[in-house]
This record gives sequence, structure tokens and C-alpha cells, in this order.
Amino acid sequence: MRLRRHWFVGALVLGLPTVIAAQNQASICEGWKAWRTHPQSGSPVLYVTADCQLPTPAHKVEVVPAASQGTDASVFVLNEVVHPPEGMVAQVITPYKLHYRKRTQARYKEVLIQPSDTHVTIEEGSKGSAEAPTAK
Repeated sequence: MRLRRHWFVGALVLGLPTVIAAQNQASICEGWKAWRTHPQSGSPVLYVTADCQLPTPAHKVEVVPAASQGTDASVFVLNEVVHPPEGMVAQVITPYKLHYRKRTQARYKEVLIQPSDTHVTIEEGSKGSAEAPTAK
């Protein structure tokens, strides 16, 4: 029994840095933008984009709504998910434009990208336009 307890404590201690590293993980994407459009018919549309640098052409990256949206209803939480390729592939840095789109009536003010803890303010776009608003 004593050996099991020490093994469990050791596993917790050894696993803790992995959990901390995952929470502080840097994003492979930058230049995040988020905006909302109001089409003439239908629900408003939230757009999120970023410019990513993937380590190989076979990598894929996407953002998906987090299972836990937190306690602040004005913040929409997305998880950045990187899908590595199967097998061996050439190591060539590959630019990739990430696009996310969601119809929603919710009045979010900000998008939070996890696990990098990147905060992006949502801008108001033109009526019906899928183009990002220009910088002010």
C-alpha cells in the first residue's frame, strides 16, 4: 500500500509540469481578428481569423468552442486545436489562414483563444459583409 501511495504522489508531481505547460502553450497563430456582421436576414454572424505558421503542410489547425464557456457571458471561448500529420512528412513551415464562422444571437464582446490565453476584441463589421472591418 505504501508503494502505491508513493507512486501516485510521484505521478502527480511529474504530471504537474505537463499540465502547467499545456496552460501556457504559445499559439502557432497570430494576427487574430474577430468581428460580427448583421445580415439583412438571419442571425448575426461571428467571424474569427488568424494567420498561422504550421510546421508542415500536413498539419491542420482549427478553433472549436470550448466545452466550458466560463462565467463571463460576454466572452466566447474557443480552443485552438492542432492536428499533426500521421507518418513522416517534410518539415516545411507552411502559412495557413485560419477561418471560423458561427451564427449567433449572443452579444459577445471578446473571444478568448485557449490554451494560449489570447484575448481578441470583437469589432462590428458592415451589414452583411464577411470582410474584416478596417483598422481605425
